Amino acid sequence: MTEDESVKTNIQKRSPPLVTWEHSWPTNEMQNALTASDFKLVPTEVMLQIFKFLSVHDLSNISLVCHLFKMICDQDDIWKLKCKSSTKLHSKSFKQIYMDWMYEKYLRNAELDEVEAMYRERSSRVACGMRCGPPQYPLRPAGEHHFVPIGDFRQHPNESEKISIELSVDVDRTARELISLLEKASQFQAEWRQSCIIKQMITRYYRFMQLKATCPNNILLIPTLDIETIWQTHLLRPQMYREDCLRLFHQVIDHSLLATEIEQFLKEQAFIDTCKLYEERFGEQYCPLPKAKDDVNIAPKFVHPVFGSLKCIIPIYLYWDETYFTFSSEISVNCNENPFSFTEADVILDGNWLDLCKKFMKDMMSQIPIREYYRDSNEIDLSTSAMKRLMKSYERFLYMATKYPPSNGYSFVHPTYAIDIIWHSHMQEPLKYASDCIRLVGYVIDHTPWPSVDENKMKNSCNDTINAWKKEFDSDMSTDHLYNTKGDSYDQWSD
Repeated sequence: MTEDESVKTNIQKRSPPLVTWEHSWPTNEMQNALTASDFKLVPTEVMLQIFKFLSVHDLSNISLVCHLFKMICDQDDIWKLKCKSSTKLHSKSFKQIYMDWMYEKYLRNAELDEVEAMYRERSSRVACGMRCGPPQYPLRPAGEHHFVPIGDFRQHPNESEKISIELSVDVDRTARELISLLEKASQFQAEWRQSCIIKQMITRYYRFMQLKATCPNNILLIPTLDIETIWQTHLLRPQMYREDCLRLFHQVIDHSLLATEIEQFLKEQAFIDTCKLYEERFGEQYCPLPKAKDDVNIAPKFVHPVFGSLKCIIPIYLYWDETYFTFSSEISVNCNENPFSFTEADVILDGNWLDLCKKFMKDMMSQIPIREYYRDSNEIDLSTSAMKRLMKSYERFLYMATKYPPSNGYSFVHPTYAIDIIWHSHMQEPLKYASDCIRLVGYVIDHTPWPSVDENKMKNSCNDTINAWKKEFDSDMSTDHLYNTKGDSYDQWSD
């Protein structure tokens, strides 16, 4: 017996959820159960409202009373509340989703017990270790700032260490998932730059959006990696996205990279449902289905290193990347013309952003002194401390956008790639982004990734932005994301 197996045998086993809900009543008992009951006079709609307040245990018991109670207990309106989510599968009721979700939580808790037991066993035999300190980033010069409240800003951005405005989007987690998405898409960049393939990708994206527009909002549909890539090009042009959605689908179709806990659990079945809906409607394959679970090892959900904290490693993104669609080298007769306002060139140019961002971030590191810095990597630093600085720079960008609104349709404030990381993350949820902009800035900040304007005019405008930024915040705009603000605490390692 291995060490891990011996640890597992010593763990007290959890009992699975005791919810069977199997009924076998005589017909006369079902018909006569309410004959002598006061409930026979209560309308079904009223009983449904009462049952919504009952616990799952009570619902399980009350469903045994009679066939009518059983039918009321099965209503989706009740189980939608128990799921604490409006997200629904095309192929399952809310009650089925809840029952499956409870069993999944049981399995997760059982695995968590095992991981924690193994951690305790291993850490008991490991001596205390020492870690070198994290790199110490410079502190922004303190200065007096004449502040007049503008937009929804109640203090000058330099007056607080952390971001002081409230964003409706979790840009911290979204930024990590966005960079991860772009890394995955970059592996296909050579293939996905071909015109015939981009046309197919745009057609697939258009069809997916048609499904989104015609299905109820709470039905979970899962885009493939190629569809998500085109969706990114569209999302990063907020005004264009809104106008295209209203023109083509008569509604702004929302988007999020992040999955809730229950959406994580539902994602595979939702992907299978999306495949079926797509193929039924358009008569073409959506994407190969995942292999049967019997042939695949179950991936772990938690890890707890000896030096570090417990981590949940369940993917939290809402697109599919376990199987991939194979494109034809020739354009199909079913491949529609691009109905959107963005072009194939936009898709190709957007594919360059990640490499340009990495180069910018690495180049800027050499511009300022950072004590105990040893990182020599092309990867973008998204640690807790780095994200705090990035979000702070984005707050300054929004402040400047409020102070200097566009004139004649031309934006005065031009962001750096560092600011872009958080800006792009904010735009991942278009409805929340628009709402935040209106509340904070007073207008929706549009984004034009590759503006085609006079080069001299652009250079002069960028210089104006740099000078105004320096005057306002006492720092160079290009390295703003590398300075801590009013820091009483040191940078910390992110485990």
